[in-house]
This record gives sequence, C-alpha cells and structure tokens, in this order.
Amino acid sequence: MKNKIVTISLCIFLLLLPKHLLAWNIHGEMTKIVLDSLPWINRYKDITITQYSYADSSIYNSKYRVSYLEGDIGEKTNAKTILSLYADEPDWGMDEGLSLNSAQVLTGGSQGWRHQYFLLFGGFVKLGEAPSRAVHFYNMARLAFEKHDTYWGFRFLARALHYLQDLTMPFHANPGPVFILLRNITDINGLTNMVSNHHFALEDYQEYQVRKRNLLYIKALRRAEPLKVDDVWTTGSYLANKSKDYSERLWELQTKIYGETINSRTRHKINPEKVASGELKNEYDKIIIGCLIDFSAVTKGFLNYARALFRSSN
Repeated sequence: MKNKIVTISLCIFLLLLPKHLLAWNIHGEMTKIVLDSLPWINRYKDITITQYSYADSSIYNSKYRVSYLEGDIGEKTNAKTILSLYADEPDWGMDEGLSLNSAQVLTGGSQGWRHQYFLLFGGFVKLGEAPSRAVHFYNMARLAFEKHDTYWGFRFLARALHYLQDLTMPFHANPGPVFILLRNITDINGLTNMVSNHHFALEDYQEYQVRKRNLLYIKALRRAEPLKVDDVWTTGSYLANKSKDYSERLWELQTKIYGETINSRTRHKINPEKVASGELKNEYDKIIIGCLIDFSAVTKGFLNYARALFRSSN
C-alpha cells in the first residue's frame, strides 16, 4: 500500500511539471565551443544549403517552419556552422502541442516527452523518448548522406545531438526528490512553481558561466575525451542513467545556495551573479562541470561515430 501511495504521489508530481522546460541553455553556443577542439570538422566546408525535401514519419507542430539562419538556399556553409546553429533547433517549437503518448502528461506534454527520459524507481519506470529521437535523426542523417545531401545530413546530425545533449542534464532524467512532493502535495500551484524554480535556476546559472567564459566551464567543453559510441540509443540510455543521480543533490545545493526562496510557492528567478564563493559553490560547479564534460564527450563521440556517414561526402 505504501509503495502504491508513493507511485500515485509521484505521478501527481510529474503532472505538475511545467510544459516548456528546456534542458541546457545555449546548446548551439556550447556545441561550437566543443567543435573548436575538433579540427577535423573543418574539412567539411563549401556545403551547399539545400531545400528540405524529406518525408519524415514523425509528426511535428503544424506551426513550425524550417528556417535557414546561415544563408539562402544555394549559398555555401560548412559543417561546423550547421552543427552549431541547429543543435538548438529542437527547442524552437517543433515538438510542442502534439499528441504522442497517453503518458506524456506526466512529462509536461509532448516537448517533455521527446526531450526527457525519466528513470524512476531505479529505472523500473521509464518515461519519455529522448534516446529514440536521437536515433530517429541519426537515421534521417544517414538517408540524407546517402542522397549526397551533405547539408541536411549535418543538420539532422545536429538535431540528433540535441537529444543526446539533453540527457546530460540531470533534471531531464529525474525531475526531483519525491519527499518534496509528499511535503507539498496539497498545494498544486506552489509545487509547480517550486519545480520550475529549480529547473530554471540550473539552466540560468549554467548559461551565465558559459557566457562569461568561466575557464573551468570552457575547459570542460573543450578538453573532454570523446565518449565511445557504438549505438545511439544505448548511449542515450547510459547518459540518462548517469545524470539522474545528480538531480537530488543539485536540488539540495540550490536550496542552500539560493536560499529557501527557491522553494517558494511562487516563481522565483535566481541571479547567477550573486552566488557566493565557498564550498557550496565549488560543489555546485563541480557537478555541473561534470555534466558538461558528458555533454562534450557525447558530442565528440557521436560525431566520431557518425563519420562513417559523411566521410566521403566532401
């Protein structure tokens, strides 16, 4: 009976998740920093921008329109630019407002369902399909390269990268401590705000450190060793299993660092510039930097794995 109550409570907790939580902020900018340490990617240049012309079995938001940020169709670009620009693309609305799975309500909607992979009760309960989305776009990239469409080959790889990178973000593999739910279950709106506060606090702090070029963060992104990738789905599952273990400690640290206001029942935005130096900040940075090492490692490892697709395309 006790386990049943906890399960029901957790489901209610998941129902409260905000519908538009992303994962890491500035995927594209961080991807560019990673690619700066991969000189071989610069060999893939003078790539002609081509019109999208693919039959995709997946459904997308009907309002989403493919855009070309680096130039007009027929103009030239390069692989580094494509990967850096479009690593952010899955967060531009393509996955929002869809009916994908009856359980997607537990992940905050279709965006959450596609970008998260919750491993609950030791992995016994799995919610979301981020690893499968990475596989999907890897297969789309394979198709594009087979057609000698180098532009869309790399653009699909950028999308696949996004979902793998999402899985290095702890709150995309475990939404937070169950005990928080049990203490706040009577206040639905308040609990929703609390979850949002923690999720956005981590994103805002991570973005601030990267944008101000914190050397420890930049080194983590540049110097990480590539993760060995033999299978895309298995890699995604591995990343989720690893990152989920950090979420509860991050919650505790953020409560201590930002104060109890982060657990308030109203939306509270943190100021990353005001985080005081000390042991708590050091541990906070260490965990986030570890996650960014995974972000970099999978980016490098996945592109090494995908080289078989595009090695002869240029």
